[in-house]
Amino acid sequence: MTELRVAVRDLAAFCHRQGNLDYRLGASPTGVEGIRGHQAVYRQRPETYQPEYAVACDYRHANLLIQLRGRADGFDLTQGLVEEIKTCRGAFERISPSVSALHWAQLQLYAALLSREQALPRLDLRLTWFNVDTHEQHCEQRECTCEELEAFLEASLQRFSEWMLKLVALRERRDRSVERLQFPHGEFRPGQRDLAELTYKCIDQGGQALLEAPTGIGKTAAVLYPALKALAAGKHDRVVFTTARSTGRRAAEETVALFNAAGLEASTLSLSAKERICFSPGKACHADECPFAVGYYDKLPAAMTEALTLADLSRSRIEVLAREHELCPYHLGIDLLPWMDVVVCDMHYAFSLQPLLAGLAASEERWTVLVDEAHNLPPRARDMYGARLQKQKLMLARREAPGALRSGFDRANRAMLALAREDWSEDDFDCREELPANLMDALRRLAGEISQVLAEEPSTLHSCPAALDFYFDVLGFLRAAEVWGSEFRLQLTRGRGPQGLVMSLVCLDPARLLAARHDAFHASVLFSATLSPEGWIRATAGLSDETVCRRLPSPFAAQQLVVGIDTSIDTRFQQRSASLPNLVATLQAWLSRVSGNTIIYFPSYRYLEDALAVLDKPDLAWIQRAHMADSAREELLTLLRDRRDVLAFCILGGVFGEGVDLPGEQLSNVAVVGVGLPQFNRENEQLRDFYQREHGAGFEFAYLYPGMQKVDQALGRVVRRSDDQGQALLIDQRYGSGQYRALLPPWWEYRENQAVKR
Repeated sequence: MTELRVAVRDLAAFCHRQGNLDYRLGASPTGVEGIRGHQAVYRQRPETYQPEYAVACDYRHANLLIQLRGRADGFDLTQGLVEEIKTCRGAFERISPSVSALHWAQLQLYAALLSREQALPRLDLRLTWFNVDTHEQHCEQRECTCEELEAFLEASLQRFSEWMLKLVALRERRDRSVERLQFPHGEFRPGQRDLAELTYKCIDQGGQALLEAPTGIGKTAAVLYPALKALAAGKHDRVVFTTARSTGRRAAEETVALFNAAGLEASTLSLSAKERICFSPGKACHADECPFAVGYYDKLPAAMTEALTLADLSRSRIEVLAREHELCPYHLGIDLLPWMDVVVCDMHYAFSLQPLLAGLAASEERWTVLVDEAHNLPPRARDMYGARLQKQKLMLARREAPGALRSGFDRANRAMLALAREDWSEDDFDCREELPANLMDALRRLAGEISQVLAEEPSTLHSCPAALDFYFDVLGFLRAAEVWGSEFRLQLTRGRGPQGLVMSLVCLDPARLLAARHDAFHASVLFSATLSPEGWIRATAGLSDETVCRRLPSPFAAQQLVVGIDTSIDTRFQQRSASLPNLVATLQAWLSRVSGNTIIYFPSYRYLEDALAVLDKPDLAWIQRAHMADSAREELLTLLRDRRDVLAFCILGGVFGEGVDLPGEQLSNVAVVGVGLPQFNRENEQLRDFYQREHGAGFEFAYLYPGMQKVDQALGRVVRRSDDQGQALLIDQRYGSGQYRALLPPWWEYRENQAVKR
């Protein structure tokens, strides 16, 4: 007997969505606003009214036991009434019929369970919409007999059971294939087996692990393999492989393809950003504008059934499937998520302020997240949890917005002007630990007014790009403000001119919010080649004190990468002009002694350009420029693959500094100029001050550790296979300090001041 726990809400969503896809541009109530809305309704109900009333039933079908669970928003036995409350913005009469039908279905399921429990012959069902901006309520009420409710519940459970029986059969086939599955690369490398064993134990115990292993060891396969084995052993239900870059996603997809070729029969879905996969760019997700939204939920079941027959749902396959069934490809991928064995996606889906996967993981099923290149998680999270508003963009939005919205924009403008006129800590900059109430009220009201206009006519702002852009900025600002805490700051910058004010919500430390995301998952496995010191990463990545932290041995011999260290040159910003001649001479001498493809990494574009102006370079030299197109990036990768005399000049920590796999003779040498410390600016100084107070290590957390991560990643580009050989050169006085040297990867051979002979 297979047992499944299912929420009433999920059962309703699976069985009773119908009609068109209707994702109009609107500001949905936040979680906090939703709770407040429910409480406002509860205060108006009589004493006999019971909020959050728990309901449950067990349903057996063939070899399946479904445990249906939920909480009705309100139940009043004396009145024979069950209520479902939904918070919203905008006019009630504009609520989509498909959305209303779904909520009625959810209410009917709650009523059916209550009718069973209380043996009631009939019940009154009330669906209440509460507008979080106006506090108005709109109620619709129906009466249903117990026979009607029972038939509705039975039909829903029957339909869901038939779908689940298909999945159970597929999972049994998956488990048999996983039990037979051999590691696709044959024997494990040293360290690779340790990585696999630690991953399996972490999943088995539902814990957290922080695993550091050399670049090129094959971490993706070593982590995915035990995660698949754990699926067959019933240790968890879903695997989420998150990446920070598209290169990591491709590596995961290629690894899954290897497993499939080795006999794996599991469903894998790769999620793509909406703007990359949309069939109707620039159109609203609504049937009035996009043909792929028409009858979406009516056509969805057939597409989902076909999807189960496709083992690997890559972006291209999702697009083919969506066109075949005339469906939105982005939303098709989202709707397939709960039924997949493995999901490959960007970190955003698991860790953002609207974490789609963490929301699913909070259900009864056990989801495990595997975080590739995990050293990127804290800085990515800081970006995801921040927001920015510009007064100049507000004024542009106001000029083109419909007249009905002018007063809302004016109100927000006055709130910004009031901030700009206050006394600041500096003439052009101010930093605050509290949010101004007047500003937040103005922004909330503006968002509500825009939402109401959009609800009445979804295409209203499509001819007003500046207004639409600012609206999204406001939504992001409000979303970040909702999770405000002691680790947040409001930064005010005057900028140039009367409209130059910029307001930024800055998250200095994402640990608290990341911890909440990890808590939603069954297990979290973070892995990378640069996760040292472990205490720093554990603290900033939101991991618990019980996290298992390991630095795994290298399968490579130290002599495979000989790293020369030149401590004679000062590359600090103030000394760069004076030391530039010696730097150029050092690089020229080193280049004369090495052969094969070479990359030289600089800490900034300006420093790179200054060196190039006096450096003798071959005609084939390739130079990374700011804001390069993807085609230019592919140009370098093609050169490195096809030639053996390429000299490339790149930015340390950039797209070519990590995440690119250049095995064999594609890359033989790297040189790193400087120690990669982040730019000295106000925000990084705030980080230093914050971490000094919190951990007593401000410079280390804000500058030293992030900088040396970039250096270590650059060194990791050379040796990728067991027979790779290469050379590296590190240039900076600070490499002579034990504080910096201790952070270099321990698995290579270092030769101080032996690489340069002038």
